Amino acid sequence: MSRNGTAKVLHALGARVVRLTSDERGTTAVEFSLVGVPFIGILMAIFQTGLVLFTSESLEAAVGDASRAIMTGQVQGGSISTVTGFRDQLLCTPTVPRRRILPSFIDCSRLIIDVQQAATFAATDTARNFYANSSTSFNPGGAGCIVVVRVAYPLPIVFPILAGAGRNTTGQVNHGGGLKYMIV
Repeated sequence: MSRNGTAKVLHALGARVVRLTSDERGTTAVEFSLVGVPFIGILMAIFQTGLVLFTSESLEAAVGDASRAIMTGQVQGGSISTVTGFRDQLLCTPTVPRRRILPSFIDCSRLIIDVQQAATFAATDTARNFYANSSTSFNPGGAGCIVVVRVAYPLPIVFPILAGAGRNTTGQVNHGGGLKYMIV
């Protein structure tokens, strides 16, 4: 190839490089792909965290209200003598003048309830992993008794991609064949 031919090839190649670097038609799409993936991931994490916090606060309020019925003797003097009755009449489908505090997306049949009487405050069982033990009980005690009410709800993970590809991450437990947020 002659010197003149080589110069023409280099000039044509240089012109293409200059045209390629000055073309900005796809920059917005490239920039969004770089920023969009982390942004959508953060949005999903915020939504999942908000759902966990909302469920936790709702469950805590409902259990506090139902526990008040034990503390005032309404449960002991009424027709509630089982965990199912406690769940149905006080937490999930309360009768007037009570109203349901739990959000409608909580499946009441999946609530794990444990009501125990203790002899002393030192003897109370306040372990947060009581749901792992299948021997939950319902013993609301009587007047002047120390009673511990514990309720857990296995909240499904809305965005499984946040579950760490099947690994147990903070706040998640393996329950019922998959990872769940155990709201206690």
